[in-house]
Amino acid sequence: MRDAKRFAAWFALLVIVVIAGDRIGAFVCSRVLLASQFRFSRVYRGGANADVLVIGDSRGVHSFYAPSIEKLTGRPALNLSFNSMSMPIAEALLTDYLERNNAPRLVLIEVTCVVVDRGLVSELRTYAGLSKRLEALYAHEHPQAAAAGRLFHLLPYDSEFFSRALMYLRRSDQDWIMRNTIPPQLADSLARGPWRLHPLQENLDALGRLAAMLRARGIEVKLLIAPYHPAAMADTDAITRGVHHIAPGVPIADYANAIEPSQYFADRVHMNLDGSELLLGMLCRDGVLGGCVAR
Repeated sequence: MRDAKRFAAWFALLVIVVIAGDRIGAFVCSRVLLASQFRFSRVYRGGANADVLVIGDSRGVHSFYAPSIEKLTGRPALNLSFNSMSMPIAEALLTDYLERNNAPRLVLIEVTCVVVDRGLVSELRTYAGLSKRLEALYAHEHPQAAAAGRLFHLLPYDSEFFSRALMYLRRSDQDWIMRNTIPPQLADSLARGPWRLHPLQENLDALGRLAAMLRARGIEVKLLIAPYHPAAMADTDAITRGVHHIAPGVPIADYANAIEPSQYFADRVHMNLDGSELLLGMLCRDGVLGGCVAR
């Protein structure tokens, strides 16, 4: 009997230590998360004052270099794009941004992310405690993991997002862009016929809601297709038709085939820094970025 009581006491102490450690550790991680300069953290910390916002998947990351946008326009810019970001995530993120930060004047949306599936949803657990919208997206796809995260508060921080938050704790992530150039032999081996890109309906629906919401708030919205390497032979017609149907009256600035030399690409779907700066110069020339103070 005495041994049973001793075991029960030690077990109860262990449970208390585990729960206390979990809660204390999660609190520390949450403070670190909000202190970071990682783009998602800047959304939920609040106080951002960007005039130009960019959203999209990895093509949005590497096509629109925020420091160059600031130099060209003379206005603060923030690129919120992330690898494999689908439009429902972009919709949730931008809606949260507007609730916590000053409204931008212009939002640039790289619309080829309408072909992206839900691959990034699993990473949303890190910010689920800060956003009911992200929490709902995550819980819908991962109900058991979401329940476990509500029980053990440290679990959501076992993620790429938290690793990036640590990486960018003391510096901005807005210089994140590819700087390499696609090797000529690789570029020459890529052409295998047209690559037809097909949008997902849930992405188109989210884009339609997002564009309507931004315009209703008086925010200018520009939809863009960034360049592909010519060897990719990307066929964006289905994307263009789908976007025109879901967001009538919002023009698409289609630069899919605007740049040909391989020196401006890191691979067949992503530009490098030189390519981004060339594209941004075109956007200034065409009035997509509004008034540019530097050329």
